[in-house]
Amino acid sequence: MAGSLPLEILQEIFSYQPGHLASCACVCRQWQVAAERFTFADLHISLADLEDFQQIFPISNSAGRCFHLRSLHFKIIIPKYSIAARAKYEDQDDRDSNNNAFTQAITSLFEILSSWPEYDRYMSLQIYARSPSDWQAEPDWNRRRARLRRGCLFPEKDLLQRRYQDSYLQLMRKIVLPDVKCITSLDVMGCEKFRNIAPGAVYAMVVRLPRLQTVTATLRDKARDGTGMGDSLDDFPRVAARWPSSLRHLRLRYEPTQRYGENYSPHSIPGPNSRSLALHQMTQRLESVDLTETTIGPDLFWPVDANNITPFWPNLVKLTITYSNNFHPRPESLDPTDELLRTALKSKELDELSIAAGCAAQNMPRLQSMEMDIMLPGIPIAQYYFIYIATPGKVRWETTSQFYVSKKAQQTWNVAARRHGSSLPSVEVCARFTCSSDSSLSS
Repeated sequence: MAGSLPLEILQEIFSYQPGHLASCACVCRQWQVAAERFTFADLHISLADLEDFQQIFPISNSAGRCFHLRSLHFKIIIPKYSIAARAKYEDQDDRDSNNNAFTQAITSLFEILSSWPEYDRYMSLQIYARSPSDWQAEPDWNRRRARLRRGCLFPEKDLLQRRYQDSYLQLMRKIVLPDVKCITSLDVMGCEKFRNIAPGAVYAMVVRLPRLQTVTATLRDKARDGTGMGDSLDDFPRVAARWPSSLRHLRLRYEPTQRYGENYSPHSIPGPNSRSLALHQMTQRLESVDLTETTIGPDLFWPVDANNITPFWPNLVKLTITYSNNFHPRPESLDPTDELLRTALKSKELDELSIAAGCAAQNMPRLQSMEMDIMLPGIPIAQYYFIYIATPGKVRWETTSQFYVSKKAQQTWNVAARRHGSSLPSVEVCARFTCSSDSSLSS
């Protein structure tokens, strides 16, 4: 009786309770096949699980279970450290040990996945790393909170995440990863609650994923130390050209390195810089771009030295830029006049950025929306918000009094909206909570 229902009907029934199918898979062979579509869709594994993982997904069964896997979450477990070591910053021996564990885990996983077949389907890989001794890895929430309180009260006894804030997990030298053709999406969780993963390690993985469509990365930039290890986001241009041509979506979150008890300077949008130029080249073949806390400049859209070559984004549909690092208090010693001067300079830079974005939008035939939300620390907080929606031809700025939107910026975006088919664009500038529409730009 158990095997009398067609496979499609069983799968439809099982879809309503995907989290409770382990016992159903034991009923009979047909139920097992039907349940595996859900039980193997989303897996969480570590290096210790790779042997079992390889047995569960044998190459000979490539048309079966491998086809069901949609999301693979790979936790890299780096070595433990003692209670006494909690009060000490990681040294080179600690970093070498962690890098060895990181390299072994990544190479082992890639070697297994490299034998998987290439087929037309979506499969995501998420990677993150922790030590069991990290306070955020403590499974008991009460003990975790207690350790956090002790670390805050007695920082000389427990540095918490500050112990490894300057350490970055890297692939060891001379390691060449094999190509993996089954992965279409890569998500690297490289900071916040997890260990920092060096940008160079992310690049090494990306170039070995020839069918990759989406890259999502949360990274911190490693300070230059003269070693030439290629671990800084400033090395992005060197490797961007090698990224797979299949890439369509980029989501990059960049966390500036923050020292305990120190403030770092507000967001800066410099002039020509290598990262913006590299992103400029890459975005011309992408469909969506989402940059968070990432320092960029007008060169992202319209390089100064374009050599009379008009950039063109034939595929770009959506672009989002967000910067909101406003949670650090202003130092009491800061001269308000200096702060106002810096804000005025940033207002000019933001207007140049908006003009460059408008020029670029005129050469983005498929663009549906562009959004820039930039908030700078200070008293009062300075906010610059811009949104463009192509279908109704809506262009809107919402800014605090520290910023201005020039007529040139408004006119540039008016032209962009018309090129996207809007006969009567709506161009609005909102100061604080008051909006005004410049009808002269739409006439």
